[in-house]
Amino acid sequence: MSGDADISVPAALLGDPARARLLLALADGRALPASVLADEAGVAASTASEHLAKLRAGGMLTVEAHGRHRYYRIADARVVRVLEALAEIAPLAPVRSLREGTRAHALRQSRLCYDHLAGRLGVALMNALIDSGALDGGDGIYHRETASADHLSAPGHDIDYRLTGHGSTRLADFGSMPICTR
Repeated sequence: MSGDADISVPAALLGDPARARLLLALADGRALPASVLADEAGVAASTASEHLAKLRAGGMLTVEAHGRHRYYRIADARVVRVLEALAEIAPLAPVRSLREGTRAHALRQSRLCYDHLAGRLGVALMNALIDSGALDGGDGIYHRETASADHLSAPGHDIDYRLTGHGSTRLADFGSMPICTR
């Protein structure tokens, strides 16, 4: 017989800034070696190895060996969903270098979050698909008058979007377009 979920275990793993940065570096679905992750987190390689071992033991990361290199990857989409939920309530970190500022700006513009496009580009693309009639199912805005149809855990975020016939045609046409390689 099991008791309630012990959220303190994953919370403790995520509560360390270096471990959080390691996970955020992997949130776009890539697999990266420890050396790159150490640089992303701003810690020594030995420190990164310790953090990566804890994250693996906690079920948040998997590792793949390729030759003499080990590549770390987020274990599954639930980890990224937790990171995204925490990012919604987290205070903004101060920018302390040009590199941090450039990276923060790039992430706001466009980023991949495990399995979907996000950032301003993702929002603009979604709006364009809705406005052009390629997607149907809502406007993505929370409407108080229809709030009873929303789930309490995610008000305004549970709209069932569907690709329209027009959208299907547009995507098929897009797939047959030549790609510019210049």
